[in-house]
Amino acid sequence: MMEKAASLRGRVQRAGGAGRKGCASGFSSRGQVVARGRTATDLARRGGAGSAAAAARRASATSVAKRGGALRCLAAKDETANVTVLTKAEIPAFIPRDDFIQQLYQWAEISIGQRGRTAFGYAMVIEKLFEDDELRGFTCKVGDETTIEVGMDSEITEKYEFIARGPDGFPVPKGKVEEIKGKYLEVRKVDNNQVSENGKQAIRELIGQVMKAFDSYYAFGSVFSHDST
Repeated sequence: MMEKAASLRGRVQRAGGAGRKGCASGFSSRGQVVARGRTATDLARRGGAGSAAAAARRASATSVAKRGGALRCLAAKDETANVTVLTKAEIPAFIPRDDFIQQLYQWAEISIGQRGRTAFGYAMVIEKLFEDDELRGFTCKVGDETTIEVGMDSEITEKYEFIARGPDGFPVPKGKVEEIKGKYLEVRKVDNNQVSENGKQAIRELIGQVMKAFDSYYAFGSVFSHDST
């Protein structure tokens, strides 16, 4: 009897040990996360060309590389004109330039001009920026530190009538082509003034607010809208 009991206890202990080992290696919370990650990757791979084509269609239809969506670049200086492009974002061809720039100027008057000292620590003077009698953006004087321009460039982009599926299943632009003036929204420093650290911080905040306004127009059709409205 004692030998049978000892043998039985040995079997139970071995079974329990195996159960704990199985739990640690196969069913721990970490193991589950890794397994889900592999499964998601496998599903994405199995989606194959269909998923890639769908993603490409969405990208081409909006003409945007990434939301902020927009393709954004950082500082480039034109030495001859004393202009430094601090950042720029590609404007999708389908966005109406006149309406967007008019809204952006009105937003700047309120959010930057009227709230400048509170939001940026400087008196911010906003004025319209014209090019050949056409409103192209606005200028912002950051106290006595420097002047910033926010406006469209003069590059030409193309707007197609619609997007169709090509022979390989990927989207291709089709139909009538319309040339649109203004490919990028640029934020530019237009002088050689030395800027203090406080001034640089105000400019960084200004750029962030401008890009948020741009994102709002891209997403909602209004610079005054956001996710909570």
